[in-house]
Amino acid sequence: MLNAHRLLRSERDDTLGRLCGEHRVNTADVWLPLALLRPARGKENTPVPLTASTPFLLLEESTGTLITHRKDILTKLPLLFADERNLAIPTSAVPAGFTLFVHVSKNMSKKRIAKGMTVLYRPITSAQAVAEGSALVEQDLKEMRKHTRTSIQSGLDSSTVAGDVDVTLEKKRKKREKSDALFEEYLQQSMESSSNDHIRQGNAILKGTLTNLIRVRDAVPLHFITHGKPQTSMSVKGLTWNIPDNRVMYRIFRREGSSGNSGKSIYTDVARLIAVFIIDGVLLKREPLQNYLQDKQHKWSLLDTELPSLAHKLAEKGYRIVLMDHYPSLHHGNTLALESKLQPIAELCQKHFSCDVTVLLSTMSYVSASYRRDGMPFVLPYSGVWQFFITQLNSGLRADADSLLVGASSDVREDAVDLFSQAQRDAKFAMNCGLRCMDAKTLKEEILQS
Repeated sequence: MLNAHRLLRSERDDTLGRLCGEHRVNTADVWLPLALLRPARGKENTPVPLTASTPFLLLEESTGTLITHRKDILTKLPLLFADERNLAIPTSAVPAGFTLFVHVSKNMSKKRIAKGMTVLYRPITSAQAVAEGSALVEQDLKEMRKHTRTSIQSGLDSSTVAGDVDVTLEKKRKKREKSDALFEEYLQQSMESSSNDHIRQGNAILKGTLTNLIRVRDAVPLHFITHGKPQTSMSVKGLTWNIPDNRVMYRIFRREGSSGNSGKSIYTDVARLIAVFIIDGVLLKREPLQNYLQDKQHKWSLLDTELPSLAHKLAEKGYRIVLMDHYPSLHHGNTLALESKLQPIAELCQKHFSCDVTVLLSTMSYVSASYRRDGMPFVLPYSGVWQFFITQLNSGLRADADSLLVGASSDVREDAVDLFSQAQRDAKFAMNCGLRCMDAKTLKEEILQS
């Protein structure tokens, strides 16, 4: 019976293999507590990724009841943006009186078990796990990987972010392609059947417009500024911004000044401790563009005057400070759009930050990304821009478990069911990157306690 289980308590510091040997059970039938799967230096709020095919369950300690279906488990966990297929659960999210156990398929016989720790013995097959809801169908995962596995530029493979892109996005893309094909077919039939010169002329204009729209949709980011020519850097208001990949741009602002090549000594900036700050809605507030048209100045203000000094304190503790954001309007924007986005960021870093700051921006349009599989990972909350930072700007050095992301606060006036709010987007982005997510208030409390 699937509900039959046995708790195995370790009487001393030992390995999982020896513990199972003493109780004469197979290690493949043992479920481990979530805390054992946490990184070596992980904390209570460090997310532990769980794939869709990994079975897990929740044990109610007082009654011994097993909650096996993922939806039932998620209703008991205080997670804001839980996705059954793409989960990352911190041990702090498990409520008191419950223990979350995970069935790990790989050999864990050498895993260290501390004295007093309890594991769960419960034999189960993959088919049984899917039937009870503790795991999801493997066939769906293979279908997702088949659609999302493709290589992209600058040494970054989209397989590193394949888990970020849902199957539903691929289905929507196929529907759009089918709709475009049907529209062009009907348009062609209409043009061929038309005998009126005036209608034929209108059809020709319509077809030409459609062709231009498709050409612009498929163009690389910043194409109105670069005119489609490859560029590795760009000067904006006297500052050089690097474009190592046509989907992102970055600049490193040095504390001693911002002159010269901002990426010259990039390999001296690598760090395991990384603090990411979302720019818009967290650090700065932009004034409407019409204000610029009146006095030719990009007006903005600090949302929290304490955040730059908090960033400096983090830098003193060894954190690398990184500002990230996604500006889809830059993909098809002109020089004015580029200056309106970058100039306030430059002023923010030069006037308010007293430490080195790396600014990394995604420039992928939502519409264009939906037609390019190498572009969708660079749309937040997917983690393509973060993976690019790790591989290209941090020498491949992965972030430590203490790394964090400061995102937008959940406003009480904000609709709780609004899945498109910035607070929810930032939290989902942090989860996809494996970072601890917090707002400015939580960051202040953590620094005060440290």
